[in-house]
Amino acid sequence: MGSYLKLELLRSVRNTTGLIMLTVFPLVLYLVWTKVLRVVPPGPRQVDFAAYTMVSMAVYGAMGGAMFIGGAIAMERSKGWLRQLAVTPLPAHGYISAKLIAGATGVLPSILVVLGAGALISGVRLPPGTWPALVVLIWVGVVPFAALGVTFGYTMNGQAANLAMIAVFFGLSVLGGLWLPVQLMPEFMRTLAEYSPAYQAGSLGWRALAGDWPTVRSLVVLAGWTLLFSGLAAWRYRRAL
Repeated sequence: MGSYLKLELLRSVRNTTGLIMLTVFPLVLYLVWTKVLRVVPPGPRQVDFAAYTMVSMAVYGAMGGAMFIGGAIAMERSKGWLRQLAVTPLPAHGYISAKLIAGATGVLPSILVVLGAGALISGVRLPPGTWPALVVLIWVGVVPFAALGVTFGYTMNGQAANLAMIAVFFGLSVLGGLWLPVQLMPEFMRTLAEYSPAYQAGSLGWRALAGDWPTVRSLVVLAGWTLLFSGLAAWRYRRAL
C-alpha cells in the first residue's frame, strides 16, 4: 500500500493541468463575488462578507478537487488498470485509502490560494492562529467528497461519471450554502442544508472565523457521510473486480 500511495501522490503533484483548473476556478469566483459584483456595501460588512466568501470558495474548490478523482478512476477502469491491480496483493481498502489520501492532498493548493487571495487582495484580517486552523478544518471537511468521487469512479464509466459528478457537485454546493448563504434560502432548504456534507464542511470554517469550535452535529454529520461514501466506494470496487 505504501508504494501505491507514493505513486498516487506523485501523479497528483504532476497533474499540473488539474491543479491549475482546481485552483484558478474558485479563485476567479471569489474575486468575482468580492471585487466585481460587490454585493455588500463597502465598510466593515464588506470585509466580513469577503471572509465568509473566502471560506465558501475554498471549500468549493477543495470539494471539486476531492470529488473529481472519480474521473481518473473511471479512466483507469476503461484502460484495464483495475484488472491489473486485482492480481496484486493490494487489498480493496488499501486502494481506496490511497485514493482518498491522494485526493485530499491534491486539494491543498486550492485552499491555500483562495485563503491567500482573501488576505492579500480582499484585506481579510484574522488572528494568526485562525489561518492554519482554516486550512486544517476545510481540508478535513472535504474528506467525504473524496470518498464520493471514488464511488462515482467505480459506478459509472468515462464521460457519464464526469457529468454525474458535475451535477452532484454543483447541487451540493448550492444546497450547502457555498454560493448563497443558507439564511437566504426557503425554510425546507435550510433544514436539508444542515444535514448536507457541503454545509457542514463550510460551517467548520465559518465558525472558525468567529473563533468558535466545530459543533458536535457538524462532526457527526461529516463522519456519517464519510463512512457511508467509503463503504459505497469499497462495495463498488469489489463489484468491479
